[in-house]
Amino acid sequence: MSQYIKILSFFIACLLSTIIINAPFNYYSPQIIAIFVIFIITSYLFKKKLFITPLIFLVQIIVFSTGSLHSPLLFLEYFLLFSLAFTETPKLILIYSLILSLFISQSLINFSSLIYLLSFVFIAPLAYFVTQNSQENKTLSYDREETLLWLTLDLKQKLQKLLPNKDIQKIINHTDELIKEL
Repeated sequence: MSQYIKILSFFIACLLSTIIINAPFNYYSPQIIAIFVIFIITSYLFKKKLFITPLIFLVQIIVFSTGSLHSPLLFLEYFLLFSLAFTETPKLILIYSLILSLFISQSLINFSSLIYLLSFVFIAPLAYFVTQNSQENKTLSYDREETLLWLTLDLKQKLQKLLPNKDIQKIINHTDELIKEL
């Protein structure tokens, strides 16, 4: 899925949840939440894949229906941003947090509300850092696997051609010890 489609789906999920909460559909929000929970669970059970847009919509409608910026469940938004930080690019997380701040700012009443709103803006650099760190760890893990694969396959074959069997066995034992240390 392209970045623009992901941003658009996040925006639409926030927009639909805002429309439902501000429209006469507000009385049916528990039923809508239940339907989406059932949808998310069944889609995960049958397809073994978690679709992120319905999950975003579910979190948004729960938070918006319980008071938005004054909701006791506002921490779900932080969890959502951090969980997305492990799967998306840092740029997308920044855009997600800005979109979320835009929709939550509708319930801005006083100065303490402004502090909660600013926390979403300041959580973006933290999520950015977590995302960047996660991507670096994936890259390092891949490099490590490639190095170990090269050591076990390519190097071993080339050494067998060049050295006598006794020396090869010593080198193999030593590399096995090094691999265990890693």
